[in-house]
Amino acid sequence: MSFESFIGLRYLRAQRSSAFLSTITLICVGGVAVGVCALIVVLSVMAGFEDELRDKIIGHKAHGSLLRTDDLPFGGYRELLEKMDRTPGVVGAMPYLKQEVMVSSDENVTGAVLKGIDLSRLGRVSKLPEQLIAGELADLKDPEKLMENTRRDIENKIQEGLLLPEWTGRTKKRLGNKALPGIVVGKEMAGYLGVSVGDELNVVNPLGGGVGPMGPIPSNEYFRVAGVFFTGLFEYDMKFAYTTIPALQTFSSMEDEITAIEFKVEEEKLFETEEIGRAILAGIGGDAFKIMDWKQMNRSLFSALQLEQLAMFIILTFITLVAAFNIASTLIMMVIEKSQEIAILKSMGADRRAIMKVFMLDGLIIGGLGTLIGASLGFFICWLIPFVDLRLDPEVYYMTSVPVQVKGFQVAAILISALMISWLATIYPAWQAAGMKPVDGLRYD
Repeated sequence: MSFESFIGLRYLRAQRSSAFLSTITLICVGGVAVGVCALIVVLSVMAGFEDELRDKIIGHKAHGSLLRTDDLPFGGYRELLEKMDRTPGVVGAMPYLKQEVMVSSDENVTGAVLKGIDLSRLGRVSKLPEQLIAGELADLKDPEKLMENTRRDIENKIQEGLLLPEWTGRTKKRLGNKALPGIVVGKEMAGYLGVSVGDELNVVNPLGGGVGPMGPIPSNEYFRVAGVFFTGLFEYDMKFAYTTIPALQTFSSMEDEITAIEFKVEEEKLFETEEIGRAILAGIGGDAFKIMDWKQMNRSLFSALQLEQLAMFIILTFITLVAAFNIASTLIMMVIEKSQEIAILKSMGADRRAIMKVFMLDGLIIGGLGTLIGASLGFFICWLIPFVDLRLDPEVYYMTSVPVQVKGFQVAAILISALMISWLATIYPAWQAAGMKPVDGLRYD
């Protein structure tokens, strides 16, 4: 053990004459620990929210989409699909057609985004099959089977006494006696419209009937609910609905055209979608297309989350700054109390650098001990949170429980900043101690 370390540790040990100073030292350690703990817990919870939200959004929208530069529908997409499937890093691709519509039931009406999908490719790019909580996706392409299932379900309910024979308000087509194209809606939309699997919805395309003397003429068609999905994101569960591409093309009076081709990449390449997008464009050739990845489509949301994390890091760092001022004041009082000993050490040959090392070491020990305790407590709380039943309102927070994700670079930044602030707090007291003249320390002895 070096001379400076021996003296520094001796000054930190509680003595009868310096019990008050030792108490202040413990308070300094606690201040640093509270700051580090708060930073780790808050930033880990915020990182968990960001990751959970990103997973839900990506699971609903895939990782990227190929669109025309003018955002118009396009045909000849099957050849493009084959080229995209061969692109390194792409797990799967699926064409889709999107149309903004109005959806109404006997109880209510709401706006929606109706999306035509390819069921044979859906599982490659979307988590929708896993998110289905009622019905079957296969019924989307088999209206006859959906009709039979609906009619059988209603007849069973009538026999069980759950429906009266004369009450047919559950379906507008009298016991489901007409085959209708299927539609899958979100849980929130189903609840708002008061429908379930087998019920019918009137879907209105405001521009589907062409243009008449008085302006655009809407068109409408009845769809039968084939399933209900739940993503946990209120916006998606309330605004999105799915059908097949041919059904939506017929409803919209379109040729064999689609809106875009969405694709999914390998999990380890999630943050390389820009490079993969450029490879896709290079593979298909031409300048008629563009790539929109998940980062571009949700840029404002994730930028806001990152800015919020930075703001919380800065705000909570002030707790550590307050503790740093306590460290500085503790060292100043220590210099005053130990002035005689400092004078003796300097008269025995200790230079300025050695004296500075003594007090800087004391400050680093206080800061390091507080950082270690705070980090341990923060990790413990992060580990404990999933076991505590902290329920959230999914309509507000898009999830039902508090997520936690401890990220190494965030923890490293917290620990380094805490140690750096503690070190900076030692400079002035150590400099004052090093500049003390031996005669001043021994003048009254």
